[in-house]
Amino acid sequence: MALPPAATITIPETLAMLDGPKRELADGVANDRYVFWLGSGISRERMPDLETLAKRILISLHGRIDQTDPKCRFREALDQVVRNAGPSPDEWNKIDYSISPDQWPIFEALAGRLVNNYARMLGVAVDGEEADYLLWDVLNAAAVYSDPTIAPDAEHLCLAALAMEGVASEMPSANWDSLVERALDILAGGKPIQRVAIAPDDTRAGRRRTNLYKFHGCAKSALEDPARFRSLLVARQNQINGWIANNQVMANALINLVVTKPTLMLGLSAQDSNIQSLFASAQVQMPWHFPTRPPAYAFAENTLGGDQESLLQNVYHQEFNAGSRSAIKADALVQAFAKPLLLALLLFVLTEKLTRLVREGLPTIDDVDRAKLAEGLGHGRNLVAVKVTASAEDVMSLITMMGRTMTMLREGALPTAATGLYSPVTAEPVELMTANPNLAGGGIAEFAVGLSLVGLGLDRGLWTAERANTAVPDSGSFGLVGRSGAAKIFFAGDQRAAIRLITNGLLADNDDAVVVHSQSNPATMPRSPRRPPGRTGLAPVREVSVEELLAEGTEVEDLLERFRNKVAL
Repeated sequence: MALPPAATITIPETLAMLDGPKRELADGVANDRYVFWLGSGISRERMPDLETLAKRILISLHGRIDQTDPKCRFREALDQVVRNAGPSPDEWNKIDYSISPDQWPIFEALAGRLVNNYARMLGVAVDGEEADYLLWDVLNAAAVYSDPTIAPDAEHLCLAALAMEGVASEMPSANWDSLVERALDILAGGKPIQRVAIAPDDTRAGRRRTNLYKFHGCAKSALEDPARFRSLLVARQNQINGWIANNQVMANALINLVVTKPTLMLGLSAQDSNIQSLFASAQVQMPWHFPTRPPAYAFAENTLGGDQESLLQNVYHQEFNAGSRSAIKADALVQAFAKPLLLALLLFVLTEKLTRLVREGLPTIDDVDRAKLAEGLGHGRNLVAVKVTASAEDVMSLITMMGRTMTMLREGALPTAATGLYSPVTAEPVELMTANPNLAGGGIAEFAVGLSLVGLGLDRGLWTAERANTAVPDSGSFGLVGRSGAAKIFFAGDQRAAIRLITNGLLADNDDAVVVHSQSNPATMPRSPRRPPGRTGLAPVREVSVEELLAEGTEVEDLLERFRNKVAL
């Protein structure tokens, strides 16, 4: 069977969708308009899925049965779990409690059906045990979903980077795992970027750049403090049905998000009744009408499932009719799963920020030339997209490369685990960048121009790019290969950063390297070679000042030619 389009879409194809029919969604994300609603789909390749949980319960309950006792409490519990899968009379005849369920010919079918009845399955009580016995004892869910050895996947890393860029400020999550938090710890180095709200009083804590609402509980917190957090692990049908009544503070916080910001659902089927009720309650308070720009609801799926369509019916009511139904569904469907969509959104946001920097940080550049510089940034983005996949390894490598570039630009140093591996272009969404007082003097606008010129040179065939080996400290941001040689590329936002590239051992006199200074070139410092010489006949380290180039003229074709002469490739 062929994979669905949402599973096979490439990063360039996803970006083309964001540049084209889903541009309003992409612009909305870049301006922190969307609430990111997170479901189990974003952790599918890291944590056990519902089908795996169903299989474990079937096998574990069976293993506890006293085969000599026809009324064994575990036999009765297993019987109830099986009934939730709705076996036919013929299938019942194929179930033999004397052998392990994984030997039953209908084992896979039963487990698959229990996925859509997971809350009823986990709500099965075992005589003499607590109500959450299946979740807490049989599945050991608190330990499994908080396993500190499990690394974040591509989705979590992209969400963390988007959060640091200030464009994912609200993230309600139905997941018990802590992979988003772990990703932010890796990228931000423990800086106070995120607020995590699990219990009602957590919502009183001061807001941060990103706010994660774990409305179905948190495995790590439950394991560490079961007295406070164990009961907040939501899994059973009665918990889901009574969730709004029993969690009014969190429910009101989430309803406020639904009312005030559009919704982007990632890996969330929306099958749970409490989620449906949240959106229905929000609609009563202040509905979104169709069409809304950007779209009020977006689902990263191959097709809209019944629960997602039901949600659209709940929120649009009479507007979801024969004349508009198809248009509403097409507007809401983003035919890419979370992995490629989040990576494409990250690339989109970064490029939009750099483009805005060229516009706002250097207002004297003419519109025609500014458009050409934007083309250079877009071309560079698209080349990156061709060479990267949405795997955790590629995403981590890309984020590490971006973090290296921004940290060298600002500090003349490499990021560390203690300081965090990622440094955002800016900490605010695109439309708020003009209020950032550091744009004019921090060298970042000139950095954006430098990247634009590199991108234009790539587009014109003046050079090709090579990914830097991030395991090698002195490998620069990336490499460029031209007709007359190759060079490592460094960016320095000010003279302090330029000097520290040398004192930190990232750059030596005899390196084949180009340093792109945002400001004027610093005075030459006494230096000595620390590495074997590279090519001869040309001073290996070339320095080019974007500020000085712009002072000589901002016509882009001439600017590119002068930049090319300085780079000497």
